[in-house]
Amino acid sequence: MKVKASSLVLGVCLAIMAVVAAPAFARSNTAFSAYHVENPLGSDPYTCVTEDNGAVFNNCTYTVSLEFDLPIDNAGEKTVTVRDFWQGTAAQNTFNCYLYAYTGTSGTSIEGTPAIAFNGISQTASTTVNVASGSNMQLICWNIPPQGGVANLSWNQ
Repeated sequence: MKVKASSLVLGVCLAIMAVVAAPAFARSNTAFSAYHVENPLGSDPYTCVTEDNGAVFNNCTYTVSLEFDLPIDNAGEKTVTVRDFWQGTAAQNTFNCYLYAYTGTSGTSIEGTPAIAFNGISQTASTTVNVASGSNMQLICWNIPPQGGVANLSWNQ
């Protein structure tokens, strides 16, 4: 019986250590690797949105809105942390990002809170949304000015 009790205590200790050692953000990606153009669709921003050390950079002469695919493994509360571009001016890096959870049916998106409002270079901000089972998650950064951009994204699975 003594061996079983010590094995149980050892098992509990190992389980606690595994939880403590788990990273807060299980996923991270460069913004360039995860983006799609949200708008404008009438022009071709793919010819002028470029990459700079993993960041997606608006090298166009007009604002561009970008959508970022954020794969998740399970339902629950998700926190996404975003860093904007590290160069340019505050005006060039002033834009808002919104996190959404989608069920895949019309009119059923849930918007995360708070909205992220960048107003300078190399800022980091977070937003949270509750994702239902079977749903998807994405971040949209609206109207990124010329010479602005998004550097990286981190989120829990």
